[in-house]
Amino acid sequence: MYFGACYYPEHWPEERWEQDAQMMKAAGFNIVRMAEFAWAKMEPEEGVYDFDWLERAIEIMEKQGIQVMLGTPTPGPPKWIYDRHPDVYQQDIYGRNRGFGARRHYCFNNKNFHHYTKAIVTRMAERFSNHPNVIGWQIDNEFGVIDTTRCYCDHCKAEFKLWLKRKYKSIDAVNEAWGTIFSSQTYTAWDQIHLPVYAVHQMHNPGMLLDFYRFSSDSVRAYQKIHVDILKAVTPSHKVTHNEMGTFNQIDYYDLSADLDIVSLDIYPSMRPAPENAINSALQHDLSRGFKMANYWVTEHQSGTPGANVMFPTPKPGELRRWTYQSIAHGADAIIYFRWRTITFALEEYWHGILQHHGQPGRKYREVQQVGAELAKLADTLEGSTPAAKVAMVRCFDNEWTFDIQPHVREYSYMGHFQHYYQYFFENGIPVDLISPESDLSRYDLVVIPNLIMAQDETVERIYDYVKNGGRAIMDYRAGAKEWDNRMAATKLPGKYRELLGIEIEDYGIIEKSALNGLQASSGGETAQATTWYDVVELNEAEPLASFTEDYYAGSAAATSNRYGSGIAYYFATQPDQNGLSQLMDGICSEAGVETLLPGIPKGIEVAHRQRGSERILFLINHTLESREINLPDAYLDLLNEQEVSGRVTLKGNDVLVLRKQG
Repeated sequence: MYFGACYYPEHWPEERWEQDAQMMKAAGFNIVRMAEFAWAKMEPEEGVYDFDWLERAIEIMEKQGIQVMLGTPTPGPPKWIYDRHPDVYQQDIYGRNRGFGARRHYCFNNKNFHHYTKAIVTRMAERFSNHPNVIGWQIDNEFGVIDTTRCYCDHCKAEFKLWLKRKYKSIDAVNEAWGTIFSSQTYTAWDQIHLPVYAVHQMHNPGMLLDFYRFSSDSVRAYQKIHVDILKAVTPSHKVTHNEMGTFNQIDYYDLSADLDIVSLDIYPSMRPAPENAINSALQHDLSRGFKMANYWVTEHQSGTPGANVMFPTPKPGELRRWTYQSIAHGADAIIYFRWRTITFALEEYWHGILQHHGQPGRKYREVQQVGAELAKLADTLEGSTPAAKVAMVRCFDNEWTFDIQPHVREYSYMGHFQHYYQYFFENGIPVDLISPESDLSRYDLVVIPNLIMAQDETVERIYDYVKNGGRAIMDYRAGAKEWDNRMAATKLPGKYRELLGIEIEDYGIIEKSALNGLQASSGGETAQATTWYDVVELNEAEPLASFTEDYYAGSAAATSNRYGSGIAYYFATQPDQNGLSQLMDGICSEAGVETLLPGIPKGIEVAHRQRGSERILFLINHTLESREINLPDAYLDLLNEQEVSGRVTLKGNDVLVLRKQG
């Protein structure tokens, strides 16, 4: 288990470095992340390199037994590059340069910038390839953050044309895929292709927009590959990662992660409103584990009050510890807090770290020190363990982009809909893997596939085979409505899934917030609410699980089940409110044999686990400020307090239990 912080020696007098390293050691740190924003100090002018200061900082850490992960410094290119090559700047949809003054203002497709990237990464890797205290690399920093994935400059325009040529081969195929006969938008030559820059109402062809989103994501991956290839050639024994951002959706993280040794996550829970922050941060952890279906690192973990011009809520005593254990429970094998000390100047002077501006130890330092001592106890137990799940949810970036382009309903969010399902599993203590459409489904008892409006033929076949062979799949509204190129399917819905789901859809529409419909389960129980969308379902082989209670489609099925082969395919024709979803999911999970990690979980308590062979490590995390009573059905060893616990136990507010079953 790695435990440490992001450290920026270039921000502080060199005579302070030794003191910082000693304090880090006293807190139990064994790793720091450095240098991802230090390009101007490492190459103050073209071809003039200075790594001596960085090596001195690394050696100071080495004396305290603290290893170093270095960042390639490309998120903050020095001003001399832009002065020499102004075309490196990104351009927005209005054709304006996104100028110097913050970070991430370079174009991923600019060949001049590629040249400088290769130079600094190569020289840096060569300098530290054999340093015994350098264990790995973080590439760049948070690709795409602050809306920087998509650039609209001439370099991107030229690369977009090449990307389209490789994909479609002919301009006629582009016209067919995009349906450019509409509004006389037909292209007759490749040179006529443009980018989706500012237009009337900013409305562009949805097929074009989806291809541009895919192209932009591919451009980020190609730029990352420049770093990966150099680092793997020069420092083959070092681990390579990039700090991704969980629910961020401008880059296909499955693709981006494929070239990395380890996925990393940057997580700031208090930037989400309570109590949703606990659910959302858990979601980001599980997403990160799903990008490579493996444990991951947290390379920026909130340690203080975030903020630039305005500030978010300050973590209360115990919160840093609580969030740290949530990260570990979901599969994090490294916790690197951001940041060690709050900077006294520039853009992030309000983005607080473990130490306040004055640099003296305070309550956050003491809390981190407590976690360090606890993790030293747990390290051997956690080694080689990982979360395990029998339930999966499928996240598809292409579908998410399609709903970004055409959300159907005002204020609709694919990820918001996705989290609606996730909340059910979170609140019921049911572990869940968050996976790609290309993943193997056969290992799961239940798979939820939200908003699968588009799918490649291989994915459709995979879903059919999974259910046919005994699996249980939940699909919902808009499934099968579009082809992979973002054109509407010219078939009766649910299109390719009609046989699987045993239904047809005659009509559909939105449900506005001011006119919610009622939802009644076929088994009885209290009436719930149907929100967002309705399908008017015609039952073929399927059976109804719930029905709408109002409007012209009152009495029609709002949820169905259909036996297909040895399995069952479910369909939700609406988005039930949380009460309605719980009623449906309780029955489905019971039939599928899906079990909670711990029965009778009080509200506000998260239950998660890691497993190694037959050994299960159970985490109980109190996300409230009040004590909660928990009933343990078996005897456990409390690993933090080294004592046996059983029966009714009290978990204080912001507190954590880490348990291993006895016997």
